[in-house]
Amino acid sequence: MTSRPSSDVRGLLSPNARRVTAAIAVLALLPYAVLKVMWLAGSRIGMVPGAGPSHMHDARMEIGNVVTLVLAAIGVVVVLALSQRWGLRTPWWVIVLPAAVATGALAPIALGLPIGVVLQAAIAGDVSSGGEGDLLPAVFAVVYGGFALYGIALAALFADYAHRRWGALLSAPPRALRPPAARVAAVAALGAFAAAAVFWALAPSGAGLAGWESLAQRTVLVVVALLTLLGGAALATASPARPRTRWALGWIGCSTAAVQGPTLLLLANDATIDPLLLAVTILATPAAAWLGLSALRRGAAHR
Repeated sequence: MTSRPSSDVRGLLSPNARRVTAAIAVLALLPYAVLKVMWLAGSRIGMVPGAGPSHMHDARMEIGNVVTLVLAAIGVVVVLALSQRWGLRTPWWVIVLPAAVATGALAPIALGLPIGVVLQAAIAGDVSSGGEGDLLPAVFAVVYGGFALYGIALAALFADYAHRRWGALLSAPPRALRPPAARVAAVAALGAFAAAAVFWALAPSGAGLAGWESLAQRTVLVVVALLTLLGGAALATASPARPRTRWALGWIGCSTAAVQGPTLLLLANDATIDPLLLAVTILATPAAAWLGLSALRRGAAHR
């Protein structure tokens, strides 16, 4: 992929809209980052009053808090790169790789969580995730609400950035990937991951993915499955229609399939690995990465 911006540098957003969207993205991450810093400092903010010793301060969680705090900082840098002119001169992989990770982690939350929360509030009468442990339900709402807002703002910024930098590439549809057998195998791997996500979403209590018991969380799993299937179909089929829509679906779907498995493994409830999750992650993550990167490489080669 070329690192030079396309001739159309006006983008989808005006300069003012780009700055406002970037500010919204950074502010959306702020509550999450503040909570992490305070927990690392020993604070019990957001925890149930009177709760016993919390696992929040054991070694595993403290390491996790440091790692996720660093990831939040990287998320801010990505926002700046997408919204500033210097970002157009940055090597493509410096932008694409962290943006893909952020997209895959946050797109299902941004699209599925609002629907899931409304359904859960209407059916169950609460918005608790059911897996907060010693944390107050409000923490779940604040953190994941911020993630959803950040994901929406990031999507707008990345679409604008891609239009300015790779407008010519995105104006042509994704090309059929070779060899066909590898394409079929990749789509089958994504299909297996989507089927597992649907199973976890519909499984009886105790039979699904541990820690993902609430209706809001299960709705997110359904969205994971839908995005995975749409992404695979967008890049694996040949059609000249709506090239930018196909690129967008391919980007979101492949990012979701590549990132959700490793994310769920890292955040496994009580550090217990689900064998089905491990199996479909081993299949889907490399398949989604190959499908997405191969489509970009073939598209760039035929410009």
